[in-house]
Amino acid sequence: MYIRSSLCFIGLALVSPAIGTPQGTQEATTQLEQQCVFLEPGEALDQIQQDHSEESPIVVAQGELDQLIDCKGGGACPISAALIASQGVRVMAGLPADSHPHRTALRVFQDKPELLLGRISNDRMVILLAHLCVDMEELPVAISTVSAPNSPHAALGPKWSETNGPDLSTAPGELKILAYTVTTADGTVRGRHFVLLKTNKDGRLSFIDPGKPLKKRIFDVAYRGVPSATKRQVFFQVPNGLDKSGQTYELNTIFSVRLLSEESNESRDSNSRVESMKAKIDELSARLRNTDQFLSPVAWRKEGAWFGLPGVDLPASIGGGEYSVTEALELFRHAGRINLNLRDVVGGAHGRSLVKASSSLASDVLGKIVAGEAYIAVSITEPMAGSNPKEMQSKAVRYEGGFKLTGKKLWNARLRQATHVVLYTLAADAEKGEQSVFLIPIDHPGLKVIDRYAHGLTGNSFGGLEFEEMFVSRDHLLGEDGQGGKIFTEHFQYWRLMQAAAAIGCGEAALEQMAERLKSREAFGAPIGRFSHLQQPLGEYHTKLRMAMALAREAAKLIDEGQYEAATPLVNGLKAEGVEIALSACDAAMRAHGAMGYSRDVDLGDRVRDLMGLRIADGTTDVMRMSVVSKAYGSDLWTMSVYGVRSPMRKTQSEPISPVKASPAASND
Repeated sequence: MYIRSSLCFIGLALVSPAIGTPQGTQEATTQLEQQCVFLEPGEALDQIQQDHSEESPIVVAQGELDQLIDCKGGGACPISAALIASQGVRVMAGLPADSHPHRTALRVFQDKPELLLGRISNDRMVILLAHLCVDMEELPVAISTVSAPNSPHAALGPKWSETNGPDLSTAPGELKILAYTVTTADGTVRGRHFVLLKTNKDGRLSFIDPGKPLKKRIFDVAYRGVPSATKRQVFFQVPNGLDKSGQTYELNTIFSVRLLSEESNESRDSNSRVESMKAKIDELSARLRNTDQFLSPVAWRKEGAWFGLPGVDLPASIGGGEYSVTEALELFRHAGRINLNLRDVVGGAHGRSLVKASSSLASDVLGKIVAGEAYIAVSITEPMAGSNPKEMQSKAVRYEGGFKLTGKKLWNARLRQATHVVLYTLAADAEKGEQSVFLIPIDHPGLKVIDRYAHGLTGNSFGGLEFEEMFVSRDHLLGEDGQGGKIFTEHFQYWRLMQAAAAIGCGEAALEQMAERLKSREAFGAPIGRFSHLQQPLGEYHTKLRMAMALAREAAKLIDEGQYEAATPLVNGLKAEGVEIALSACDAAMRAHGAMGYSRDVDLGDRVRDLMGLRIADGTTDVMRMSVVSKAYGSDLWTMSVYGVRSPMRKTQSEPISPVKASPAASND
């Protein structure tokens, strides 16, 4: 599933810094109330109950769906709760209720047949809620969860404070679903039940029970814990001893669906949503770390789609998060801290070059990128030409309303994982040396993938392409014939900056391991940190990486402001020096670990190996430095280095070669 509206799929769900902290939540709610008036959840749910009738059945009860659920799945309670919640959110926003919610339920089961198995996880419940909120006339919502510290359903998610307890308050524009565990008197856990919170008056909750959604239901709240954690556990009790079943009802998760006004969406704290996205990246990292999918960009993008990871830097109009360059920079840095292979899992990656394309193919693929269903490789480098556009041999020839493409590519990453490739060739009709760019499905007839094997960055494959008179329609062309250089320059300026940020994060994490090693490793009766010469690289590279990150933020700010020309030398310099500094930092950390540093007990050897690959990929250190020299000291030195003093191709001083124009020659993909 992917979204083609300004609704930010779950990414907006992570913007609140106050998950599980009542005071912070109240502050956020107050700001929202000042900007937009929404109904209270109790008012909205009361209205739904009152408007429901046999002639207009707008409430789907659990019993109406139970027979569709696997007999071992525990019933349709969460699905019914989500359907009622979506109605409540619509009414809170001033929209009419869905007049055919039963049809909606059947459509949901068709779209997500896994729901028929029952007993859905927290993640799946969030995805279901997001799915039901998609059609709300582009009104953005935030979906978040907070769970009990002892909840088995959210090992990685945010937990409520053991001293303050969960936030069970209600607020205009925010609807909460409470999931609690039902345990019989003999200790048998029957499963979870989901109810919708209407009001909370001094610890007495009124709610809608999907099992009997038109009845008035009430719980009292009771807390259990120890003196240092008095609200670790939360239990619901039926008032006045009316429940004779002997069962206990322990709250384990709160699902919150919060409406966001356009103003609050635009003014929300940028740092907050970046930190929230980092937390979700960490959760997914912990989940995948001990599996064979940890380095797989395909797995990361698929699993991360529910919280918006593949679309963070793509436009909101296609379901992306529309993060600024400055915000995305921090996410790439964070991903690099975990593992440099994760440089490919944040945002649209090489799919960002499709954003300005007008073809239906590009539009469809962009939607699939956001949904984690598409992954894009880029293919520029050739066996004899490298990435020098002047030497490129691959060509496009117009043929019957499309093009026939012929050529060979080599030293390209991602081809075995990708669903599509952005392929550069010489233009069909433009001036000599101009390039065109095509978006090609990786299984397109006539496209052959060639395998080679790299020492590092092993999360992706390495190899090339061969194609001879391969026909593609006009719809595969990105932009116009001959616009390849422009597309390359715009995309790779951003991409190189993000790769530098990932490298910086990689080096920073290595230094943290080094510092811990100096404190914990003993030799000759004391920690090795007492040897001051081992501390020297720690101080040196810490400072250099901080300097590089400061420069990266300056470059990101320039790009956000549209000052691309001013950003170019900073970006190219960072691609060179940021990677080299990070590589030196990782090498120092590896050597500080001695033999262990070269083993697989730690990941420092992998970091060194991966950074050695990145110093070549996407613009080698040498060429990036030459580009900086050209920008700072004039193009004469660039001309000498590229064409040679006596080369007949050398342009005169009156016809300087732009380093930006020549930058495709500096790229390795």
